[in-house]
Amino acid sequence: MKKLRAISFRKARHDYRKDLEKAAKQMILIRRVDTLIKLILRSIIKNLKVDHAGLLLYDKTKDSYIVTVSRGKGGLKIPTGLTKITRDNALVRYFTDVSVKVLGEGPLLLEKINAYLNSKRNRSSKDLRIFLQDLAFQFSLYNAKVCIPGFFRDELIFILFLGQKLNRKKLTADEVGFLSVLSSDAVMAIQNAWYFQDLDKQLARNKNLFLQTVMALATAIEAKDKYTSGHTDRVSHYSLILAEEIRKINSDLQKDWDKFIQDLKIASLLHDIGKIGLREGVLNKPGILNDEERNEMQKHPLVGSSILKQVDEFSQPILGVKYHHERYDGGGYPEGLKGEQIPLIAQIIAVADTYDAMVSDRPYRKGLSKEQAVQEIRKNRGRQFSPVTVDAFLNLCKQGKI
Repeated sequence: MKKLRAISFRKARHDYRKDLEKAAKQMILIRRVDTLIKLILRSIIKNLKVDHAGLLLYDKTKDSYIVTVSRGKGGLKIPTGLTKITRDNALVRYFTDVSVKVLGEGPLLLEKINAYLNSKRNRSSKDLRIFLQDLAFQFSLYNAKVCIPGFFRDELIFILFLGQKLNRKKLTADEVGFLSVLSSDAVMAIQNAWYFQDLDKQLARNKNLFLQTVMALATAIEAKDKYTSGHTDRVSHYSLILAEEIRKINSDLQKDWDKFIQDLKIASLLHDIGKIGLREGVLNKPGILNDEERNEMQKHPLVGSSILKQVDEFSQPILGVKYHHERYDGGGYPEGLKGEQIPLIAQIIAVADTYDAMVSDRPYRKGLSKEQAVQEIRKNRGRQFSPVTVDAFLNLCKQGKI
């Protein structure tokens, strides 16, 4: 009987994790920050069954943190925008000032603050005690039991706070740990939504600023995927010179060439944007992926196209993002396109992306030499890659441009 109960408990815990992971994947597709935050908090309240949850979100125009949403049946109700705190607030200071971070990194629990203050062995300075008392008071203002920071690089983007669980039990270490993972995904989703909001404003003001935001999106990809630093820039470089070489071979590509090159630049920079929607445990795994993880990884072209389809200017770059893992022989993904069914923009990125991946080091393998990688590209002419892109690639290698 005990064994059956243990199995039942593990299953229940898995179910709420699965729901939170589903919410994390949905996040990346949402462009409105207020809608995004509602989704995050609704998921937490539903799955962890706390009486309320809220989020102090950084507002760069005011250089302060604002409570944007608070939800929960019978829980704390704070109108959006009513509460605003500055960088000097104890909550913000704790997560950003190492001199007062005496309770460790990551989530901060009220019980830990109180235990530290009440400890007989506590010999902290008067200033630190006053600070921690103020910190506990800030928790009481929001009826918070735990606060979880959300960082993008070194910038504190938000502070997520949770109230009491409805069953009055403490949050388990497992629940607090998973909230940290959700917080990481939420940061990327909010950052992504901010980029798209900036993009909409820039498009309205001046389309010449468009590529600047594209570059910011590309940077966001590499901020999450720590093993591919510089990959997007290199793939973009190889793609552009490949396109020019193909144009020399095929004179029919004169029409709307400037527009094609601009679309190719955007697509090559953003070809892996769908990886923002992947779990970091899969994306940054220091080893070979298992079948389940590989299947999840192979969803990133579709996730990327879902993200970009929300912007009209991405209608052509989407083709490169969505189909750069198709194979010329029809054995690729996500749709198994074959031959010239694969758009040229995707054919080009496929060669550039594969070459850079082969010559780059990974934690689980050493990169191939240039000669070995070129041989692999040549061997897969007409199989993985279109003949025209391989011929252009080999020409560039002979010219010393790759």
